[in-house]
Amino acid sequence: MVRGGGFAYFFILVAGAAVYGVGYWHGASFAADASSPAAASQPPIASEPLSGAGSPGEAPAMPGFEEFLANGAWFKLERWLDDNQASLSPAHGQALRTTLSERLNKYDALAMRRILRAYLAAQPDDIPVLFLLSDLQQMSGLPEAALETLFTIMDYAGGPDIKNQARRGADQIIGVIDNRLKARGALAELEAFRRHVSQRLPSSDMYRLQWARALALSKQFGDARRVLAETGVSDVAQADIDALLQRIEFAEQGVEFTRQGDHLLATAYTGAGPDLTLLVDTGASITSLTRTALRGMAAQRLPETARIRTANGIAEASVYRVELLEIQGRRFEDVRVLELPAELPGLDGLLGLDLVNQITTNPFRPAP
Repeated sequence: MVRGGGFAYFFILVAGAAVYGVGYWHGASFAADASSPAAASQPPIASEPLSGAGSPGEAPAMPGFEEFLANGAWFKLERWLDDNQASLSPAHGQALRTTLSERLNKYDALAMRRILRAYLAAQPDDIPVLFLLSDLQQMSGLPEAALETLFTIMDYAGGPDIKNQARRGADQIIGVIDNRLKARGALAELEAFRRHVSQRLPSSDMYRLQWARALALSKQFGDARRVLAETGVSDVAQADIDALLQRIEFAEQGVEFTRQGDHLLATAYTGAGPDLTLLVDTGASITSLTRTALRGMAAQRLPETARIRTANGIAEASVYRVELLEIQGRRFEDVRVLELPAELPGLDGLLGLDLVNQITTNPFRPAP
């Protein structure tokens, strides 16, 4: 290899011609490739010395750096970076990104991570290098470390495109970690993880809502309420917040229901005919069933009516007597129910507070 100024000057020109800010996320380039038409139309980036002194017209020497990098001598390169911290510049980072991104593989990932960390100790705000480090951490099966690296990128002042890219990557990793903890049933770890994410992304109400859900799953209902009281609607719907508050209220009353989307469902055994699927309705004081359900269980109609509020206003509803409704092990005999004025697709009725308040169990059983 030529050691003179000619080689170093050629190396600098090549590094300067590469697109500034090349990073990787799941193998995708952070910016346009230098060979693309878009890159060719960009003005040339002025090169800067990689190490050592030198006059403006003389390319400085880089003893060791280019040889170790070109030959994949990762341990020697890491030591070189440690020993030359004061001389490191973004040009070193660009050279590292160009070479390491071309050689990404799981076998060298550990050594490459150590090299990037050695460089970042001197240039901690090199965003493209941080993206590449996050990629290597994921390749090494370290999603938590990769997530922290993306959080670091979002902490630095940068354009919205960079922050959005980091946020998208973080969302993917958060989903992976979240699913892993839920699959293990590690509720305490899940709550701690969601709390950490919410604190690192305080502008996201979505992550505050997820933290509140984890608190509710852990039966920390008071803490869940406090988190929800500070949760806005920047990236969540108020209906989601209200639904969780309703579930917490049921939990504090000791009620168990199956969650399906934003709804809570209960199954009722009648002793005559098929089981009923009831939608929990805390706005209803009395349980009501569809006409089809009442006929299927041979319910007895009573000589009275009740006034109910519907979407079309106030209406008269017939009152029936049901011999048996068994819900979550609780038997209710001779139950007075109302007839719904219309059928409910996929449902047999609405479970009102007259029965909800008498059911005792845990409300946060996941849907089967």
